[in-house]
Amino acid sequence: MSLRTVLAASLFVVSATAVSAEQSVYLGVGGDYAVPHSGEDQAFGSFVAGATFDLWENMGLGIEGEVGEPLGGDSNRETSRLRGLFTYDFGPVTGIASLGMVQYEEGNRTFDGDTVGIGAQMELSERIDGRLEIMRDFNDDDFGTNVTTSRLGVYFKF
Repeated sequence: MSLRTVLAASLFVVSATAVSAEQSVYLGVGGDYAVPHSGEDQAFGSFVAGATFDLWENMGLGIEGEVGEPLGGDSNRETSRLRGLFTYDFGPVTGIASLGMVQYEEGNRTFDGDTVGIGAQMELSERIDGRLEIMRDFNDDDFGTNVTTSRLGVYFKF
């Protein structure tokens, strides 16, 4: 089963639970710049959907899925990620740590791996957040797909 299928199923589950408990459901877009350990740099436009759930006063857990389409650069990799999030509210800024799965598709080749990330999110208005994030993808199948990605994103909260 492809990661995109898992992603679609996860986003359905997240949207189906949108009316329950203390949570924040969101959709967003990100501008990504990927730098492989070896290989070609690439710019992406990513569509992101997810939900976070409050645990205690300042901490939360979440799930997030995304698909990224190449916008420019020397490579044409499509990117999919499914990540678990841990959030900590520092007041005006929320810290984010993530761990999950990543998949690259380039032509008829597919590469699967793991991803970790760290970032910060800030409320821009009542319904809109901005996020800056750095993610590192690890792929055992192909050395060239070990990639560090920086993202600047905007998220609409429901």
